[in-house]
Amino acid sequence: MREDDFTHYEGLVSAWFSDPSCLTWCEASGLDDVARSFGADLAAAESMSFEDAQLEQYNADIPGLLPSLVAGTIGDGMLVVEPNGCQGARPEVLKALSARGRVVNVLLDGGRYDRLGYAAAGRLPAVRLTSSPSGSDRLPGDADAVIDAVIDAVGTDDVIGLQVATLLAAEHITGARLTEEWLLDGGLTRLLVENPLPADIVPDQLRDHRVLDRSDVRAILDDLSPGKVASIRYLMTETVVQGSQLSHPAVDEALEFLRGDDDATRRWEVRRRVALLREEVSREPGPDWTPRRAAVKVLLDALGDDLTASADAVAGRAYMGHLTDDQKAVVVIMKRCLQRIGRTAP
Repeated sequence: MREDDFTHYEGLVSAWFSDPSCLTWCEASGLDDVARSFGADLAAAESMSFEDAQLEQYNADIPGLLPSLVAGTIGDGMLVVEPNGCQGARPEVLKALSARGRVVNVLLDGGRYDRLGYAAAGRLPAVRLTSSPSGSDRLPGDADAVIDAVIDAVGTDDVIGLQVATLLAAEHITGARLTEEWLLDGGLTRLLVENPLPADIVPDQLRDHRVLDRSDVRAILDDLSPGKVASIRYLMTETVVQGSQLSHPAVDEALEFLRGDDDATRRWEVRRRVALLREEVSREPGPDWTPRRAAVKVLLDALGDDLTASADAVAGRAYMGHLTDDQKAVVVIMKRCLQRIGRTAP
């Protein structure tokens, strides 16, 4: 790594990327590919420099509410930069963009979450946290050697230094050098991310998880439709209850009810009994938040009058750190099923 290379990117990081930013280099991709992969409307595109897009984003009433990006050609490909955004770091976007060639993504988010991602042939081979030691997460082929040679050679925990090394590593992989002239170019294309790609129902890290072989999980995944919302709600609720070790006749009755017909009169009575249990659990010694107390709240959410609203409420509370690996996997997948149904519903 040459000193002048390091100095070049050190100036860019200090001047342009002190706030969260996401940079994505796309090989053999055009604006159509970018718009489709990021969920932006190409018909609403405007010419704008990154500088102006950055000012627009951070001067908005609520920064980040309307995610934006700027895109333009660089080297033999295209570069997408998001001020205060992170769509390009999502596995779904990286895989979609890499259908026609390699994609390298750098997320700069203040040090702890800075990372470099690499995708090719519609697959996401690896993501490496900048602060991770060499070998903690491997990139394929020559890209892997570049990461070791550039990022690890910095030999410092300094945030800016590591961010500089990450950008320089991306240049070594792509052959494209980011410059201040590029960021100031008023001929770049600004797009608004209005309809982001939905998350994969089964995230990459769970592709081979054993919970996918469970019959109740498979029944939902193999026929995902609005008619499965009740089953999704039940499975999330049951998982949280089991993970909290909440045992009580009112809990058994509530779970039995959630598996069966949705009778309004019986739901009211079941909910009343669970509410009494909530009062009982709230008097137990311990902190305000315990797995048992949280599970009772989830159970009450599941017994709400409106199916969709109650399922959404359960999903909002369901993920808890004390769950087992299998239970966490079920909750993550069921949440994504619910999100996909909500996205496709008329």
